[in-house]
Amino acid sequence: MLYTTLSKELGDLSLPSLRRAFGPSYEHRPLTGGPRDGGVLLMAPHELSPVKRQEALDAAKWSWVHLTSAGADFVDLGSWPADTLLTRSWRCYAAPLTEYSLHAVLSHEWRRRAPWEEVDTRTDPCGDTPPVPAAGSTGGGVGLWGADIGIAGWGAVGQRLAAAFEALGASVTVLRCRPENPPGSRIVQTSDIDRVLDVDHLILALPLTPGTTRLFGRSALSRARPGLHLVNLSRADILDQDAVTELCAEGRLFATLDVTDPEPLPAGHPLRGLPTVRLSPHVAWRSRGSDIAFIDDFSAIWQALEHPGSVVPGVVPPTQDIRARAAVRGALTTGKA
Repeated sequence: MLYTTLSKELGDLSLPSLRRAFGPSYEHRPLTGGPRDGGVLLMAPHELSPVKRQEALDAAKWSWVHLTSAGADFVDLGSWPADTLLTRSWRCYAAPLTEYSLHAVLSHEWRRRAPWEEVDTRTDPCGDTPPVPAAGSTGGGVGLWGADIGIAGWGAVGQRLAAAFEALGASVTVLRCRPENPPGSRIVQTSDIDRVLDVDHLILALPLTPGTTRLFGRSALSRARPGLHLVNLSRADILDQDAVTELCAEGRLFATLDVTDPEPLPAGHPLRGLPTVRLSPHVAWRSRGSDIAFIDDFSAIWQALEHPGSVVPGVVPPTQDIRARAAVRGALTTGKA
């Protein structure tokens, strides 16, 4: 048995997949069903206000809390109990976020005119006329082949992004704390923020932590390559939003923002009126079936917990205390979960 904060609609939608993952005896209950200490909580933090979120966390002494979100910034990690395991849906949104990023980058590349909107200036075919004469090419094509792509973050999302853009012929540079550059890899890793700012497109795929808050502030953004297209599908507070607004107003930056502060932006916010900015309503994670994609990650963690000694994915630092994992395994064994 599992306690959840899922809405009725999402709970009904996810039930068949959860039963396939855990068997026909699987049962989940809302918090109104009387949670027990030592139980497991599956929480959808995006669906709850901060007050309701905290009420759910305080409803019992949980042995394990799993977030349906990729980020864990909804909880106070500094005061998180060491004997409660906290996990997140660490990889299930990587593909949809990559789809969104590809769409954002290609839309920017083709912002003046899409290929199918090109005016055909070729003459009517006759005799031995080539279908695409060399004189008809200006050499100024757009697209990803040969473009410089920067990616901030090397989690499941960053790795999927890098693979996709590299496969399409872009030069990819990744920002991460501890860069590794194995022989033969064409993806360059760096800890130098200026290197990922000297690109055509920069995609932010970092978790929000004290170390990443305002990482891309006014000083850093002012050093970016002129005309940089910035894509933020992570958290708004990783950016200095005021600086982004000013630089986009000056035409020095372009931005595609799926996240803002606040959400949604007020009707008269300056970002809404800038032609250099595109806004989407926090939907970068969406694709076919993505509403219940978290089940794959949740079940993978559950299965790892059932096998002592296995690596448990999705654990959020600093909640890596061995006591927390032992408590969860005990709950799974005794049926409290």
